[in-house]
Amino acid sequence: MATLDADLVRMPSSHSVALTKNKSNSFDDDRTMSNEFLSSEMSKSSFVSLNSEGPEASSSSFRTSWRNKAKSDELKIMPRSSNIPKNNSMLSELTINKFNIKSMGLIGREREIKLLKSCYERMTEKEKECAPYDQSISMQSLIHSTLHKELVFISGYSGVGKTALTKTLEKEIQRTTTGIYVEGKFDLNASDEPYSGIASAFGKMCKSVLKKQGHQPNKNTGFGSRLSAALGPAGSVLSNLIPELQAILPLSRRNSDSSDSERCDFDVVQKRVKHAFRVFMRALNDEFSPIVLALDDLQWADLSSLEVIDFLISDLQNPSALMIVGCYRSNEVDDESHLGKQIQTLRKKQAKSHFHVTDIEVDSCNIDIVNKMIMAMMSIDDEERTRGLAAVCFKRTAGNPFFLIEFMQALQDENLISYNLGLLKWIWDEDEIAAATVSADNVVDLLKVRMRKLPASAQLFLQYAACLGSSFSTYTLDLIWRELSTASGDTIANLLGEVVSSNFVEACGPNVYRWVHDKVQEAALSLSDTVTPQVQFQIGIWLYHSLDVNELEAQLFDVVDLINKGRVSEQLELAELNLRAAKKAKKISAFQSAANYATNGIKFLPKDKWTTHRTLTLALYTIGSEVELASGRGERAEIYSNEVLNRKECTTMEVLPLKMAKISKLCTVDLKFKETIQVCLDLLKDLGVKLVWSRTIAPFQAITMLIRTIKMAKKAPAPDLFSRELGYMKDPKHRAAMLLLTRLCYACYNVDNIFLTILSTCKQVEMTLEYGVCDFSAPGFAGLGMMAHLVQQDYKTAAYFADVGLAVEKATRASREAETIYLAHTYCLAWSRPLQQSLAATSDGYASGMRSGDTAFAMWNLITHYVWLPYAMGKRLGPILEQSPRVLSQMEEVSQPEQAICLKMFWQMMLNLATFPATEDLHRLEGDIFSAESFTGTEKVHRGSMHMLQGELLVFYDIEAAAKRAIKDGDKFATLVPGVFLNMFETFHRGIALFAMARRTRKRKYKSHADKLANRIAGWVRSGNPNVRHYHAAMKAEQAALNKKYDLAEENYKNAIVLAAKTGHMHHAALINERFAEFLREERSDEEESKHRFGEAIRFYEEWGAFGKAEMLKKQLYLLED
Repeated sequence: MATLDADLVRMPSSHSVALTKNKSNSFDDDRTMSNEFLSSEMSKSSFVSLNSEGPEASSSSFRTSWRNKAKSDELKIMPRSSNIPKNNSMLSELTINKFNIKSMGLIGREREIKLLKSCYERMTEKEKECAPYDQSISMQSLIHSTLHKELVFISGYSGVGKTALTKTLEKEIQRTTTGIYVEGKFDLNASDEPYSGIASAFGKMCKSVLKKQGHQPNKNTGFGSRLSAALGPAGSVLSNLIPELQAILPLSRRNSDSSDSERCDFDVVQKRVKHAFRVFMRALNDEFSPIVLALDDLQWADLSSLEVIDFLISDLQNPSALMIVGCYRSNEVDDESHLGKQIQTLRKKQAKSHFHVTDIEVDSCNIDIVNKMIMAMMSIDDEERTRGLAAVCFKRTAGNPFFLIEFMQALQDENLISYNLGLLKWIWDEDEIAAATVSADNVVDLLKVRMRKLPASAQLFLQYAACLGSSFSTYTLDLIWRELSTASGDTIANLLGEVVSSNFVEACGPNVYRWVHDKVQEAALSLSDTVTPQVQFQIGIWLYHSLDVNELEAQLFDVVDLINKGRVSEQLELAELNLRAAKKAKKISAFQSAANYATNGIKFLPKDKWTTHRTLTLALYTIGSEVELASGRGERAEIYSNEVLNRKECTTMEVLPLKMAKISKLCTVDLKFKETIQVCLDLLKDLGVKLVWSRTIAPFQAITMLIRTIKMAKKAPAPDLFSRELGYMKDPKHRAAMLLLTRLCYACYNVDNIFLTILSTCKQVEMTLEYGVCDFSAPGFAGLGMMAHLVQQDYKTAAYFADVGLAVEKATRASREAETIYLAHTYCLAWSRPLQQSLAATSDGYASGMRSGDTAFAMWNLITHYVWLPYAMGKRLGPILEQSPRVLSQMEEVSQPEQAICLKMFWQMMLNLATFPATEDLHRLEGDIFSAESFTGTEKVHRGSMHMLQGELLVFYDIEAAAKRAIKDGDKFATLVPGVFLNMFETFHRGIALFAMARRTRKRKYKSHADKLANRIAGWVRSGNPNVRHYHAAMKAEQAALNKKYDLAEENYKNAIVLAAKTGHMHHAALINERFAEFLREERSDEEESKHRFGEAIRFYEEWGAFGKAEMLKKQLYLLED
């Protein structure tokens, strides 16, 4: 039996083992590599000093010369299809004197496997209950009550077998014909690279799509076209993030550029990217179901990736089977970490978002399991024979499976365990092993011992490979090895064969390899002092100069991360490279990464940066401020911002991005509308746009400008010819002014500044007519229609400009469709077209807003589509109430509290109508969802909505109180929320209450107010409003009854009921029947017909779903049934 040469170095910890020799130079003497070659070569390649404002040309030509050198210096770089050996170690693993490591399976994890499999089975069973997803009716998929997805978190120390446990699901997927299992891995050394693990997994699914459909890249007209339409503008962003997607999407979508609004509103960008991942997953679920997405090392995931996981698993519109399994090291995650907080958030929202969270904690193995593993490795059936060895191994490795395997291999390497060919069995001496080994801090030490047994060239090869991340291509590694290595005679093929056979790396694709465990990569990085941060910097530089443009773009984050590890200062080309990385990260909404790149770029600038390189300096400080603000770090953003704003030589356009970012935050996050208005006006003035000439004449100026603009706009070309006749707005100042005017309109509307709202809207339209079309032209025309409605009550003109806005949006394919649809239908077209048309349009508005990242107007369209319009149209309350929690979940998910509060108010009001049995306080807007008494909000849309909904309950439960309130408050809702179509039924219900009290009390004040509202409704009918004809008939009936024209009243009541029932307004058919019954009993003394009409009212109320109201009416008539 061979023994170790000398005593082992004793170490205090007890987690793993280290094997060393007294001969301190036995391994080190073999390491003959030095950095002299690297240093000399880098000195030859010092960066060209850039002293002009145009460094890009110098950078490009300099990189070209390096790249040409790499491709022409007889380096004989191996082609990507070169026949590098794959992992062919299985044969050696099956030989008699080798441990059976890869064939031993997962031992001792039966409980964990069973739990994981149960999650998978629950997901697939739920899928059978769901209808397939249909892109054409995406809004309707919200109604699936059986939506269910599985989110599994597997935690434990490194090496306990988390990844191996996850891989058991791959076998389950292989039993299906339509499912897919994909993996993604996050890397500690690439933690600044956004979405790395998720992008990798989606890239693999792209390859599977291409393989499944059997088409050539860029030739797809099916899946790619559908996906392109669903992604919209986010297609180009996603294809930059996932290079494999470029083979699927049409060229036009891949090359589309960002809109003006996207460049200025980072909240929009971030939401667009997350929604794009969600839409992409829906499309992939059409191709593969179920999908199991396994993400490893989540403790190193960036925040953006964690948010995408949330978006994918909580997608209520994707009923297909999806399971996300995330593995993380429990000792590196706590409740205050990004991952810890995200896990807590997901646990809280699982019920509401219809997915299930399962936590699986994987511990180290006990001594019995260690014994079984050893038996499997050595193909021994007698557990007593290995128990003593297991005891020693357990003590040295603490039962960590990966440590155990490494420990056993180390014992074999040192001949402490050997296979006796004469006896045909394994032999060892437990006492000798116990005496010769000792625990070490971690498995990295043990791995380094094994690595140091390799030739020096193989050791250096491992270190270079470790710099490239968790996986690497032979092409990239070959570039580095041939340039930086001084070893002679060692080819990539030979070195790969060496490290693969040693079980350090394994093949994971054509000419792509990965580390068998992240601890192996960690060990390789720390193997010696050869690959220092400065060498990693040199590797990054060589890749920067060697890769072609497309290759560099694909690996930009990796290359820049390597370069940033070096200790180099005042290198302009590196500052530019970091700026490039920051812009790419910003484009995909990875703001934290973008901020880090901007910070590094600034460090590379010289001291006289503002004098010698002003353009580059301005760009870095600007993007730094923008992304820090987008990340919620206001103090750091202000530091960068002040650096620019304090430079007196900076022009208005140069500081514009910083000020626009501030305005966006003030308007959409802080909701400081008055401050927003002032900042917008000041900045518009700097751009040469003056809106208000004098505050005293602002009303006159606004009305005059509105009349002039309407007249001018009606003479404009047909909307579908706008882009051709007017052209596109080219001047950046004009486009910036249009964005500012949009922000100004929104802020002014929210503080009741109607005149400034008119001025800013008209200015948008006039600038479009004078300078051409831009992203904000379409909502500008829709806004002009809104002003024609609000100021002139000109519904025809309002509808005309709403149509113009929608046509301009369609013709120009701008990014403001959600806003245009909402303004056009909610404020204009609903007053002159059937509400059913708006119901369909707002569905499109919601989908468009989510695609473009305009989640504010997406949510306004969502509440309009699912709550406001159905309620106004008298649709059944049950389906509306069923949708309400899901709609609320979406609003909370995209952080839109303004719309969420409006929804809660409506939801509570409808619950009070539907509550059975009825209680005495249903007339109050109080309940579990919303409480008017405790609400302290000051936003006018909330105050107006609360007032209107309290009135709704009073009309149905206490009509006398409703009438008194109508006298007191008058048109309060119309004042607070002017123009919205909800004013129609609010006016009608007030009129009904006032006429009821006028008939009871015969007081003139009720009649005069009621007549005023009846005349208003009559005016709507004359203007062509098709939605209020039954309102008008009911008002005429009430007026006739009040004036004792009973026959006319009876005729109009019947006509109103027929009109309401015919158009599906069940709530109004019920309400008018109730009023008709009261009339018959009080004025006609016709008890029999009155009872019949009360019965009809009850029937309609119950059909509508207002069971509380129906029960109250039954009690009044003594018609309660047993």
